[in-house]
Amino acid sequence: MKRFQFQLEPVLNYKQQALDVLMSELSEAQMVAAAQEKVRDEAFERLAAYDAEFAEKRAAGFTNLEAIEYEAGQQVLEQRAQREQKLLEQRQRELEEKRQKVVEARQETHAIEKLKEIRRGEYDAALAKADEKALDDLTAARRAQAAAG
Repeated sequence: MKRFQFQLEPVLNYKQQALDVLMSELSEAQMVAAAQEKVRDEAFERLAAYDAEFAEKRAAGFTNLEAIEYEAGQQVLEQRAQREQKLLEQRQRELEEKRQKVVEARQETHAIEKLKEIRRGEYDAALAKADEKALDDLTAARRAQAAAG
């Protein structure tokens, strides 16, 4: 009997390569999202520190010009923090899309691997049956020879 061949092996190989690429992209997206989260956190920390400094200066007393400067600086920092937050949300959406693609690719690959296992089991069962039949034929031939001779 010829050796086992799975006709969908090229498809399985392609799917596994595609999964590897998607896993790599997912890893990169995770790093980008983590870096953006760090940038966002730093922006909010700067804003909080600036607010604390502003409150401290206000308690000590300062001029109206200084108050206007602090408020303008505060607005700039708030806008930056909000921009970084929106960018983080975008990165997280991209990350979730990558995760979904990886899940789908894993399911497709797993389905083909499962089919390969089933076909391999069928092949092994047919091979065992063929071996058993060959042994039965050999035994029958030896008995016939012993009875004749």
